[in-house]
Amino acid sequence: MAQKALTERSVKALATTKRRGEDVYDTKLKGFGCTIHPSGRKVFWLVYADPGGRRTDKGRPARRRLHLGKYGPPVVTVAVARADALDALGLVRKGRDPADDRERLRSVPTFQAWVTEYLAGVRLRKKQPRDDVAYLGMACSRWGQKALDAVTADDVARIVQNYGEKHPTAANRLLASVGACLAAAWRLDLIPANPARRVRRLRENEPRTRTLTDEEFHRVLRELAAWPDPHERAAFLLLIQTGARLSEVLRARWSDLNLDAGEWRIPSSKSGHPQLTPLNPGTVAVLRRLDRLGELVIPGRSGDPDKPRFNLQRMWNAIRESAAVPDVHVHDLRRTFGLAVTRLAGLHVASKLLRHGDVRITERVYAPLGFEEDLRPAAEQYGAHVEKVFRMRPRKKLAS
Repeated sequence: MAQKALTERSVKALATTKRRGEDVYDTKLKGFGCTIHPSGRKVFWLVYADPGGRRTDKGRPARRRLHLGKYGPPVVTVAVARADALDALGLVRKGRDPADDRERLRSVPTFQAWVTEYLAGVRLRKKQPRDDVAYLGMACSRWGQKALDAVTADDVARIVQNYGEKHPTAANRLLASVGACLAAAWRLDLIPANPARRVRRLRENEPRTRTLTDEEFHRVLRELAAWPDPHERAAFLLLIQTGARLSEVLRARWSDLNLDAGEWRIPSSKSGHPQLTPLNPGTVAVLRRLDRLGELVIPGRSGDPDKPRFNLQRMWNAIRESAAVPDVHVHDLRRTFGLAVTRLAGLHVASKLLRHGDVRITERVYAPLGFEEDLRPAAEQYGAHVEKVFRMRPRKKLAS
């Protein structure tokens, strides 16, 4: 076993004619050494006792060998290799095996590789995975080449905070997507913990509460009645009369409609399962008069009637300008529908017609819109009933 004080000068001078190379141990740091090959290549390594106390078949303490890199200044010098050896020995003293740690790191995928695998499953589970694709793509642009277990809570917090400066609601959705992705990795034991769980959600802006007054609604309906395109008029009629989402209207197919029964089956609703929406006689009559140009009720443009439109923003911009409601969004029509039904038939009926998965969603959105005022008469009527009961005279006892 050759021994030598390994320095820059001595390592440069090392040479061998042995076909399999020759090991030289450092005289200053126990276990640190260098292998010299006949080609002139020199590789540093560290030999140390197995921290787990394992033994060989002959009962001797097992030895581990850690590769420290090929000699090549200025990247890997003797000083760099020696420092790496000291770091590794520090781990050994703490009971860790640096060779095992390195092997584990090699087996851990990068964040980008894991996201690719994770999204393959998301696409099978979700009808609309585009948000996860977008948000995880943003995360990959930051730390895609990091080892999956090297992503920290600080990494997650930074991207959420930076994105949340302008888009707090979307930043919370980003956090949810990243958190779900890392949670899946944790369940597979790819990472020891989910760092996203330590990141707090941002405070979001108050939800939009804009609805149309009766006068505004009248002006909008008047402008819609004069709109020249019958299919676009029908699209907004469905929005107004059913409270449907714009994406649902633009993807509605004639096969989803049962005009005789006055029903619209929405197969790809937000809740993830088909739901029936009633159509009133006036809406049914308008739909019966429409020309069927393809599978879609509202035909697409660009020469392809079966390709759904992305939106109806051009039409809506013209309508709301003429109706003098420039701040009203298309989704405000759904909110106006929900508030009106809540007042006419109650929260539970509105929740069913809006196809909310939980009545608490309906309550959270529509109770702040003035619905509390409609509760006052009922509360006052019940209060009067209590007072009446309180003033009732006790019945006379029956004579024995």
